[in-house]
Amino acid sequence: MSDGSSTQTSHRLPIWVLGPREEKEARQNLKKFAYGQCSEYVKAMVECSKLHGLKLFPACESQRDKMVECIKSFQGDEYLDQQRDQLVQRKIGKLEERLQQQQQQQQQQQSK
Repeated sequence: MSDGSSTQTSHRLPIWVLGPREEKEARQNLKKFAYGQCSEYVKAMVECSKLHGLKLFPACESQRDKMVECIKSFQGDEYLDQQRDQLVQRKIGKLEERLQQQQQQQQQQQSK
């Protein structure tokens, strides 16, 4: 019976491998992070667009350029890797919690 469980776990991916859903989440988190870091430029662009309405493209070019430059500076691989690392750490935390729960359940069953 233990042979079946060992083959089942050998087919699992390592914990540091992110699935497509998690990769998408990492990229969304990176986008939020970049916009958060560049909030002053984003706010300046929003204010300019409110003032100029449909004519915002020629009028707000400098604000847009500063905003885009700032956001692009936070879109590098090192920042994406940080977001991926955070997801991996979250996965590890969840697995550790499950392990602790299983150990507590085993201790409770043994004490009965």
